[in-house]
Amino acid sequence: AVETISGPVLILAGPGSGKTRVITHRIAYLLRVCGVKPSHIMAVTFTNKAAREMKERLERLVSFAVKDLTLGTFHAICARILRRDGKVIGIDPGFVIYDSDDQTSLLKRSLKELNLDPKQYAPSALGTAISAAKSQLLSPNDYYQRGRSYFDEITARVYEHYQQRLKESNALDFDDLLMKTVLLFRQHPDVLEKYQSRYTHLLVDEFQDTNQVQYELIK
Repeated sequence: AVETISGPVLILAGPGSGKTRVITHRIAYLLRVCGVKPSHIMAVTFTNKAAREMKERLERLVSFAVKDLTLGTFHAICARILRRDGKVIGIDPGFVIYDSDDQTSLLKRSLKELNLDPKQYAPSALGTAISAAKSQLLSPNDYYQRGRSYFDEITARVYEHYQQRLKESNALDFDDLLMKTVLLFRQHPDVLEKYQSRYTHLLVDEFQDTNQVQYELIK
């Protein structure tokens, strides 16, 4: 797994069996033996803790190259891409990122402005539905078209209003970071090609946990 570098490689192994060790040693092999430039390697993780652990291991193996590797979570890497190239889809590079508390506050505000009762339509339930829609790359209009219930119709209305308020605040939520990066690549092949030509090796920790938008991004 460390030395097979032509074509895709998928590693299936149980917890604690050394998958992260394989990834870090594979990166070291690419750098030291294959002569791949650090700037051509991207390693993606699901959590900040996993990213820190991988970085610490690489510091011990190939400290000379770590600063030039692209290493981080899906969200952190997508945020960097959007700050650099998101202008072409209307994203200001100075955008702020809303955390879960910010999202809940904005959902409550959206319900109030739409004259909807938060006791009848729980912000947490609406937030979960909107997050699921974004993970499936569905816009508010897409969600409305697919809706099968009155709750779906309400969710679509709140989703649209919520997105308008995010835009007015120059903000993105965590799901936007991934969804809008995929949309950027879909709508601007020149931007996609820039990243495709830069990253010749893409390593994904816990690949089996990818959702639709994460898989689309990797693909």
